[in-house]
Parts: sequence; structure tokens; C-alpha cells
Amino acid sequence: MLGLLAMPFGIFAPFAILAGMRSMRRIRASDGALRGEASAAVGLAGGFFGLAVLVLGTAYWLLAS
Repeated sequence: MLGLLAMPFGIFAPFAILAGMRSMRRIRASDGALRGEASAAVGLAGGFFGLAVLVLGTAYWLLAS
């Protein structure tokens, strides 16, 4: 959910990245008891995308003004 929110609202990106990494770590450590690695990976990718948009948008805003 945070990965989806991170795309239009970049402020959620660091939280999406942390939650995605934490989820991936817990899923891998569970030895098959937990599932959802694909969902965690998509959330993590959304977090990185949102962070990139936030950084590039801020840089553009600073340079254009």
C-alpha cells in the first residue's frame, strides 16, 4: 500500500522502502511459512520510483526557479 502511495505522493517513499525491505527480510527468514514476496517487491519498487520522482522533481523545481 505504501508503494502505491509513494508514486503520486513522494513523501511516503522512504516508508515504502523500509516496509518493503522489512517484509522481504521476514518472508525470506520464514522458510516458506510467509508468502507475498512478489507484493513486497512491487511495493519496494514503487517506493524507489516515488523517491526518484521526489528527488528529480525537487531538483527541477530548484533549478527552474
